[in-house]
Amino acid sequence: MSASNLHAVEYQEIGSGQTIVFVPGSFSTGASWRAISNLLSERYRTISTSLSGYGKTQERRVPGGDHMADQMNVLETVLQKAAAPAHLVAHSFGAWAALLLAVRRPVKVLSLTLLEPTVFEILSLCQEHALHQQVLDLVDRYTSDWKATDAQAVRHIIDFYGGEGCFGRYPPSVQEKLAGQTATNILDWQSGYASGMRLDEFAALRVPTAIVCGTASHMAMQRSNQLLCEYLPHANLTMLEGANHFMMATHAAQLTEIIVRHISASDRPVAI
Repeated sequence: MSASNLHAVEYQEIGSGQTIVFVPGSFSTGASWRAISNLLSERYRTISTSLSGYGKTQERRVPGGDHMADQMNVLETVLQKAAAPAHLVAHSFGAWAALLLAVRRPVKVLSLTLLEPTVFEILSLCQEHALHQQVLDLVDRYTSDWKATDAQAVRHIIDFYGGEGCFGRYPPSVQEKLAGQTATNILDWQSGYASGMRLDEFAALRVPTAIVCGTASHMAMQRSNQLLCEYLPHANLTMLEGANHFMMATHAAQLTEIIVRHISASDRPVAI
């Protein structure tokens, strides 16, 4: 096993074989994949990282910058270090960054497995205005409470993803950790909405893509993932029964099966 700073980008590697890069979302580090990546390291070379501002990856976003480009730079740095075509397996905001990387940059990605990518802007682009407004209202309430020095403003996001009362069921130490990452997460939301998403970009993507969404997730998440699958020409959608956004903690075995099945069906490089 090895770890390297990589110009302040988290990089952890274990195993051998085809390369899988695991990308976490907001509030998370590569450790969030451990239940899945450790098991798969018996068959694959598994690499994990963290997005900008989390774990050992230095925050590189500055006011006025291209924040999604900053996140893509993190992932591209990891792929350059890996020095091999890779399967990208990513969650939430990390899945959105991984998708944009595959769409916009000439990287060698063998496949994408995206767990609930946060592509909420697609709701507006596809005239799903009521659902999109629910997301906008959530983010506005979250941001306003945080600016008003509400130390637990992050509860709005956690309950959106995990269901009403989810944040309150966490132990105080977890609540405190999440609250401490609020500023970074708000920047994540701002970054995602500054991506300049265009529906026509997705039609050209040749990478086999598996999208996984939980049946217990918010309807805005479910519908945005369904729409994304419709616009990606080589994508399939799996609805994971009983799961919500935090499916990695509750459905690791099922996700491992989905990942292996998708990778096995995508066993050759695809030109982007």
